[in-house]
Amino acid sequence: MGRHRRHLGALALLAGACGGDGEAEPPRTDADPDAAGRAAAAALRGLPYLGGAPAPPGEGTGVLRHDRRRSAPGVNLVTIQLLGRTELIDADGVVLRSWSHPPSLTWEQAELLPDGDLLVVAARGGTRPEGEPVRGIPDDSRALLRLDWDGAPVWERRLLVHHDVALAPGGRLVALAFERVHEPDLHRSIPVRDDRVLLLDPAGAVVEERSLLAVLLGGGAPFELFTVAPDDLGGAPWVDLLHANSVEWMHGPALEIDHPLYAPDHLLVCLRHQDRVVALDWTSGALVWSWGAGALSGPHDAHLLPDGNVLVFDNGLDRRSSGGVEVDPRTGEVVWEYRPGPSAGFFTASKGSIQRLANGNTLLAESDRGRAIEVTPAGEVVWEYRCPYLTPAGNRAAIVRMKRLPAAYVAGIAAARSGAGAPAETAAFDAMVR
Repeated sequence: MGRHRRHLGALALLAGACGGDGEAEPPRTDADPDAAGRAAAAALRGLPYLGGAPAPPGEGTGVLRHDRRRSAPGVNLVTIQLLGRTELIDADGVVLRSWSHPPSLTWEQAELLPDGDLLVVAARGGTRPEGEPVRGIPDDSRALLRLDWDGAPVWERRLLVHHDVALAPGGRLVALAFERVHEPDLHRSIPVRDDRVLLLDPAGAVVEERSLLAVLLGGGAPFELFTVAPDDLGGAPWVDLLHANSVEWMHGPALEIDHPLYAPDHLLVCLRHQDRVVALDWTSGALVWSWGAGALSGPHDAHLLPDGNVLVFDNGLDRRSSGGVEVDPRTGEVVWEYRPGPSAGFFTASKGSIQRLANGNTLLAESDRGRAIEVTPAGEVVWEYRCPYLTPAGNRAAIVRMKRLPAAYVAGIAAARSGAGAPAETAAFDAMVR
């Protein structure tokens, strides 16, 4: 993929790079030693999201490895994409609770709230044979769901949501959505997907929204747009220029004192097709920070850590090897990374999640293969899980994300729901740890 500066003259090159038939010029590899890797990454980006991967005969499932001394305790929240299901499983893989709400084409993300409700980014109201790639999800099937602890629907909002939803200050919600826009400076004839950030009230009504495309083009921190060829993964052809996949509020009063990057109205967003993690000012709509060009390839699931560093899952499309990266956004220094290398076989072209655990370990989901691992700071695997569910075609079902929750957090919810007591302090917004 080529790189163009963030002004309209250069953006016109994006339209010029795509012919009238919507085909992009192939990247040159003779003069650019990195072009082959970028070409491979571009090809992987153009593939539909997989709902699973072949399951070798005799491959074990459930929890395959558990070092009880070094693994971080807790309960795991795991979302299984094409089955439209989220489960709470313990450290041994025992299912403690599950949610589903048919009919659903797919569940893209689920978040367990302090009151026990489950927020779900879903595609609803359609059918597709299980095991088929997630291609061409109809716009009118997309919805944001809120289910209670027992799985009963609280509300459903038909919005063009995708990839992520999270809790925001004041009990509000923040979610990713998109809009098809015509931008001749970006492409002469094919719509561009403008990813948007929605701020919603607890009932799911949109209170305010921001265009990420406007943020990137509107000034602020320097940003060079990468060109992206049109594809048809949104149904009709479009230019999926950004492909935002995670969003969260950058909260923490102590961090705000340390550096202006951590102002209370700043949000952190991961952009897969721009190989970047960015921070934006919600109030002004300005871009305040970006990082990842040349270091990340197709990333997902960026999080702000308590010390102010940013943790992100690097899909490694150009290397066909995934991992995790922790960067100090104040200096741009990479302070930790998990890079097992291609020979280790740890790779997911789509999705992927990452979480820093309380004991310093890191939980990563190798989504396409339905696998999750917990690694020590030195990169040693101390816990491993493989999704036990298969598609009718015999593929291992993909998991979207896995998140480990404190046992006390889940126990407090269960106790409150049973009438045995009120949730503990973990129910506060600041306790919704990444």
